[in-house]
Amino acid sequence: MKKILLGISCAFLLGFSASAQVMSHSGIKNTVWTGFGNPFYGDFVYHGVIDTIQARVDVGQFTLEGMINWGAIANMTDNGNLDNFTFKITEKNPFYYHYNYDKYDYNRVGSGNTNSKGYNNAIQVNSLVIDPYYVNFLWHPFKNFDVGLGTKLNWKVGPAPGHGEWLWEDEAHVSQGGFSTAYNDILLSKDNIKFNYDIPGRQDVVGFVHYANKYAKTAIGARYYLETDTFNVQFGAAIPNGVNTDNMFINTGAQFGFKKFNLAVAYEGLFQKDGNFYAGASFGISQFYFDVYTAIDSIDFDNDDVHDMSYSIGAAMTINIEKARVLIRPEGSFNWFEEGNYTPAWYAGVTVNWGILKNLYLKGYTSFAAGSMDKRWKDSPDSDVRNYTGGFIYDVRPLIEFKLSDAHSFSAYVDLEWRTAFDGTVRNCWSTGAFWTYDFNASSKRKK
Repeated sequence: MKKILLGISCAFLLGFSASAQVMSHSGIKNTVWTGFGNPFYGDFVYHGVIDTIQARVDVGQFTLEGMINWGAIANMTDNGNLDNFTFKITEKNPFYYHYNYDKYDYNRVGSGNTNSKGYNNAIQVNSLVIDPYYVNFLWHPFKNFDVGLGTKLNWKVGPAPGHGEWLWEDEAHVSQGGFSTAYNDILLSKDNIKFNYDIPGRQDVVGFVHYANKYAKTAIGARYYLETDTFNVQFGAAIPNGVNTDNMFINTGAQFGFKKFNLAVAYEGLFQKDGNFYAGASFGISQFYFDVYTAIDSIDFDNDDVHDMSYSIGAAMTINIEKARVLIRPEGSFNWFEEGNYTPAWYAGVTVNWGILKNLYLKGYTSFAAGSMDKRWKDSPDSDVRNYTGGFIYDVRPLIEFKLSDAHSFSAYVDLEWRTAFDGTVRNCWSTGAFWTYDFNASSKRKK
């Protein structure tokens, strides 16, 4: 357990694994989930089974990595009974189903469905879907240098707010307290660099700001990295998918640090306006590790008529109590906007990992978020508008995990969420499910 906690702490501190894309080692990983819940629309519903198959092969100077996400999607009757299953490659995942069920929501999300007070009543799900598959190909022409082409390279520098894990894995949780956002990590890397945040009144609780520390996602790129016992360095650049020579831009990232101190910067959309800037740092003192990070999105200081820039500053602390086999990580951020009429938003959360027994772990995440409001609402003679706030979100997600062996682990969780929209509308949801994860590490087998 001590080694596991130390490994987790180091991962938080360093902010990247030099050789990793999505999988950190050669081998096969299979994640199976089944679950049910009560999303925002409709009653109790069973969702079916989602299976995510990943594989990575390292041969000489080359690495090939891929994933397929498929499911036996449950179809329910109007009276809530199970009708049949549809087998298909899917972009859905357990976290998507926490908020939505296709029968009730799929045609509504993003289609302008509004309630009686005029805002979209569906939680934005663009940031919750995943690639139904990904493929990454890397060439390592010489030591510590990669040339990569892929749909999910995942090259990043420094720390930033996140979902805890990939959305298809058991520790995935709400990002930035659960703020509603139109941000899509896939689409942003393909077609544009401008981050358009949800503005107050368009969604229930808004305030999300994008952190641009992933400089290579769906892209072709190159990077140099070096990790030793005393220091690490990484710098790289990538051309996102969809860029053309008449509208050229690149993403860049760099990180440098020592064993317990790291600095990182990244820029998304170099040579274009509306780019996104990121900076972060990590440092450790004894059993305490600190992360600080900041973001500036849609940078365009020359345009006085359009106020669409957004800003964020955040921090996290990892506390590793080895004797008690406990890891605690509080985090939070403060987000604000160039538009002076929008008030700031903020969130605070905490992750806990406690080794109860040798192979039994109790984990959890909880957060509170306060959304942004428009100051002009208070100037309206409409009494309802005068009483509007930015809205609030409270999320609790306990999880228990049992590691049967190095390769097999089982976990179960429940996710409870309470949302109060800016106009006072209360919407709650819950979900629960179980995971079986099989992780075959081919590199460790070869070493034996």
